[in-house]
Amino acid sequence: MGNRDTRPAKGFRYVLAAALLLGVLSFAAWAAVSVARFSNASAGQGMADGLVEPDGDRHNSYAWSMETMTNSEGDEYLYVGSNRDLIVMMFAQMGGVSEDALVAVTSGDIPGSSGDYRARIFRKKLYGKDNAWEQIYISPTLQPVAPAGAGNAANGVTGMPLDMGYRGVVKYAAPGESAPSLYFGSMGYTTRLLKFGPDFEPGDEPDVVFETESGTAASLRPLVVHKDKLYIGVLTASDDPASADLQVLGSATPTGNDSWEPVADKNDFPGARLDPKAVGGGGIWDMISFNGYIYAFVGSYYTGNSDDGFMVFKGKYVGTGTEGANAYGWKWQPIVCTAAGAKYPNGVGNSKNMTASPFLYSVGGKDYVYVGTFADAPTAFTNLLSGGSLQTFLDVLTPCQVYRFGADDKWEMIIGNPDESNGVFAERKGNYGAGFFNPPTLTGVPLPTGISSVQDLSLNLYAWRMGVYNGKLYVTTFDPGVVLDYAENMVTDPLQKEAVRLFITAFKAYNDNPAGFDLYSTANGFDFTAVTRDGFGDKFNYGGRTIKPTENGLYVGTANPFYGGQVWKVSDVQQGGGSGGCSAAGAYPAVLLLLALPLLARKRR
Repeated sequence: MGNRDTRPAKGFRYVLAAALLLGVLSFAAWAAVSVARFSNASAGQGMADGLVEPDGDRHNSYAWSMETMTNSEGDEYLYVGSNRDLIVMMFAQMGGVSEDALVAVTSGDIPGSSGDYRARIFRKKLYGKDNAWEQIYISPTLQPVAPAGAGNAANGVTGMPLDMGYRGVVKYAAPGESAPSLYFGSMGYTTRLLKFGPDFEPGDEPDVVFETESGTAASLRPLVVHKDKLYIGVLTASDDPASADLQVLGSATPTGNDSWEPVADKNDFPGARLDPKAVGGGGIWDMISFNGYIYAFVGSYYTGNSDDGFMVFKGKYVGTGTEGANAYGWKWQPIVCTAAGAKYPNGVGNSKNMTASPFLYSVGGKDYVYVGTFADAPTAFTNLLSGGSLQTFLDVLTPCQVYRFGADDKWEMIIGNPDESNGVFAERKGNYGAGFFNPPTLTGVPLPTGISSVQDLSLNLYAWRMGVYNGKLYVTTFDPGVVLDYAENMVTDPLQKEAVRLFITAFKAYNDNPAGFDLYSTANGFDFTAVTRDGFGDKFNYGGRTIKPTENGLYVGTANPFYGGQVWKVSDVQQGGGSGGCSAAGAYPAVLLLLALPLLARKRR
């Protein structure tokens, strides 16, 4: 008995060795993602924010644009452009849905108009303690007032603002400038491009480097830097096709309207819609510089016709007189379009993809443009609130998809449903179906009326923004799941109310995603992991509208037309990254190592 072998059995040692290896790999790969509120830190769901501290201003609906800028003293700030009472204004423009109706339908969660539609720009210092948000700019008023019949909720009110929102921002340094400035694009009954220098202070006036004629609804969203110039996409909307236009303008040194030169016009974008409705759901939605070209993404709001769905064109300067060049010396090629020569049809096979936004991500040794789509939710909700049926609402919508393409313009579906692409895609590469949703297999739960496929039961209608932080691609969504709380209030007919109730019951049986936007990340470009699925614990955060990666965190600005936009900070702390703490997830591999090592080291007596 004294000679008994006390070593672990051979098979058990193999198990321990495997556990040890798992512990090593887990510990090496461990990373902790933490989330902290960066505006009104003590506020919770249903409390006012809007980047006004400490009491909040719920009328600042979205953190609509976001960028950082460092002043000459080395202080880095996060700048955020907002809008005012956006939902009230939008529904008044689109379908005559009254302010009182919106307030009643949402039981007051959407506030009535403040009467002050002047958009604001805010900033907050990124480093140091006790930094507060400060308002650095507020729109002046438009004189004369907006024209009668313009359809705005504040139509005809004296003191109509020049800027009703700041929808886009880009950082750019003109030749000879030692530091970049921020250029904010506005929305309103004129549109302006405003330049804020690095040492701008509250009370200063920005330089107006571009401005459209007042009195016509306009929006300046697409801004891109390409080959040391700044480019903007400008829609001149009109019901008269002869007077409408869609342009891309470029300038190396923006100082005023005369400093811009056209590089494209409506003739370069066949099939583009140029009527007033395109201001909100069309025109040049976004642009990106990639592989020596500018790619212009053109939206097409939902009509139910075959030419619905976003389009993509790419252009570069080739010289005047070159074959295929326009009058400005640029050659534009259709990539996603019904026009001859395009590689893909509108919407890359899904005509309900109203528009899309592009973002750069390098993975696997290659550069790609990742593209997130948007269904025409504004039209869908306007239809329902204006007396339409549940079916007319559902006909418009489709869950968001994510695609990517490289220098060869070959598109791949990453997130989506291939069987809804009209044969364009045979497979998806990623781990989720459309809307970041993989439906369960259920028996005894009928699909809601109006839904032909369980794959469509996702309210993630927009892969809204993307950004690269610590080597990972982060993607936010637009998830208006909170509207399910008010859905029965949106219809008056008893049969429609019953249809809505049945839809909600079936929807919740199949999809457990709570209300509030989602945030996902991927390190390999295919497999996505959720950071949040409930708007950081706030169902009223129905969109992750803006993303800004920085060295000390990823900042996410929310769309919250109920209680005001917010800003959050996401920190991805790699193992050994000096976070100063340890989570249970990180402690587990370490404990596993401690338990396994002594057992493996035991020797025969």
